[in-house]
Amino acid sequence: MPSLLPAAAAKAVQHELTELGARFHLGTVVERVDRQAQGVRLTLGNGETLDADLVVSAVGLRPRVELAKAAGLNVGRGITVNRALETSAANVFSLGDCAEVDGQVLLYVLPLMASARALAKTLTGQRTEVRYGTMPIMIKTPCCPTAVCPPPKDAEGEWQVEQEGSDVKAVFKAVSGDILGFAVTGRFAVEKQALAKQVPPIHPE
Repeated sequence: MPSLLPAAAAKAVQHELTELGARFHLGTVVERVDRQAQGVRLTLGNGETLDADLVVSAVGLRPRVELAKAAGLNVGRGITVNRALETSAANVFSLGDCAEVDGQVLLYVLPLMASARALAKTLTGQRTEVRYGTMPIMIKTPCCPTAVCPPPKDAEGEWQVEQEGSDVKAVFKAVSGDILGFAVTGRFAVEKQALAKQVPPIHPE
């Protein structure tokens, strides 16, 4: 999760998963998957081979915009909409994983729920713009509870890390001292709500 977690938090999650028996092969890719009599064999880019019962591929989310583009809608990284979720075509709306709202493509549950509530009001006659507040992301790793609120991609500052084993509290601070993001694992995960109150919303009022 290099786009979400600072190194210390990512290594903590990796360590706890390794303790459960997971093995990581980082810095390479799967170049080939061949059927075997009992399962499959994977050939990695570094020449290593792995035998497995099956392969599960999780490659992340990316908006599919081909249909919208072919229909003449404006697209960027997602289907381009304004804060009212209106596309470039009249009476056509977009929300969720495929929508680029005011320049933001957010692929998680909280922004989807906020968009659904706003659009429901718009469709019932009360035009409502969506507002994204501070939206921490919960990573589903029970062996190492983890929450992250990534700083803006263009944010200037640095991570300040407090760590005890796999318990990590990483806070991204701007030069001004303002907290722009955080990542917490293990016992520090309970601090996510308190930290979220200190991070500015994605869409301020």
